[in-house]
Amino acid sequence: MRIIFLESKKALASPIILSLLLLFSAWNVFLVYDSSDFKEELGVVNQIAKKYGTKITDESLLKLEDDLQPGLSHLNSVTQKKSGQTFEHASDFFAQLSYENQDLFTSKELQSFYELHLKEMYVGMAKSLDPTYAEFIINMMGEKAINGYRLSGTAAETLRNEYIKFSTRFEELKKNREYMHWFFAGKPYAMHSLLFRTLLITVLIEAMILIVLSTALITNFEFENRTQLVTYTARRGRKLMIDKLIASLSVTSIITIFLLFVTLGSYFFVFDYSYLWKTAISSGFNWEYNFPYISWWNFSFLTYLLLAIIVSYVCMLLFSTFTFSLSVMLKNSYFTFILFAVIFIALFILPAFIPGSLQLKLFAGFNLSSLVLNPHQWWMGTGGLTMFKYYEVSTVAAWTAIFIIFCYVSLKKFAKQDIS
Repeated sequence: MRIIFLESKKALASPIILSLLLLFSAWNVFLVYDSSDFKEELGVVNQIAKKYGTKITDESLLKLEDDLQPGLSHLNSVTQKKSGQTFEHASDFFAQLSYENQDLFTSKELQSFYELHLKEMYVGMAKSLDPTYAEFIINMMGEKAINGYRLSGTAAETLRNEYIKFSTRFEELKKNREYMHWFFAGKPYAMHSLLFRTLLITVLIEAMILIVLSTALITNFEFENRTQLVTYTARRGRKLMIDKLIASLSVTSIITIFLLFVTLGSYFFVFDYSYLWKTAISSGFNWEYNFPYISWWNFSFLTYLLLAIIVSYVCMLLFSTFTFSLSVMLKNSYFTFILFAVIFIALFILPAFIPGSLQLKLFAGFNLSSLVLNPHQWWMGTGGLTMFKYYEVSTVAAWTAIFIIFCYVSLKKFAKQDIS
């Protein structure tokens, strides 16, 4: 145990790794606060969810509309007195509000009017969800995706079958009205992208850089300091490499957990999700682009977040194992870092170079590079070539087996090779 601690200390006490860890953490906190301009506006949907529940029903929606009438009456009483105008909706007031006549109203009045406007916006969006979802035809979307990626033959048929499965899931979602849950409006605020597409990808890339550096440092320390002949002829001998593997995984855990804690901690400190933890991640409000985010399973936001953290953590452990194996083979930190980067990038761009007539194009997408660079699409049926129902589990399971074999082979080779 003491050996593992001392091996871990080599990385955790490294000035470069410590400096990068603090720098990355500070940058992530900055990203959160730099995106917080609209955090006050987000409180409106929390108010709605608190009072009416996260699930949108016809009764709760009608009750919300009725509760907005006193606010609209107050708006009209103020505007009638100060500008001689009345409005049917708060949005009508803001549509005609100019810079010159803003001074007619106090900041408190404008704030209350804007809050009313936001609530009206959410009501309007909720009313539009049923007819909008009824228009989607998943099979046609699948054909467009197949044509867009220029797939043919068995590759096209494989992806078409996935869209057929997703069509069944979509019909179930419409039947149980899973999309009728309050959540932050996607198109104006894009909170899903901010959390999973911006912050989580940033954390994963930062953690990956630190993990590759720390794992290579731990593994190659003796070879780079010319002490391998002393260390590997001692009592522990070449079995020390197993201790180094455990130390590398331990440091990986510390780095990953620290970055996630700092980043997610600052994010949820700034953005309030108090009454939205149990809302469905497939909420119709979680819609940022041409198609809403719809998960293969009925996940709550909290469940989706926890699963994303677990997958992120497992991927970082796999990257550490892979880096360890490369380091054992190369015995040089610089070469290890460069080769890791080349392989990571090559795996990510590989599917683009495979003809669409080959099913291999789809299978090539089951790689860790594509997985970690698209956390906003995990478990979603909107991921193009990666929209397979069990894509995340299959990718992690396959590469776990590959890296375990690679690690075993590298250790076996190290046990027999010359270390001079």
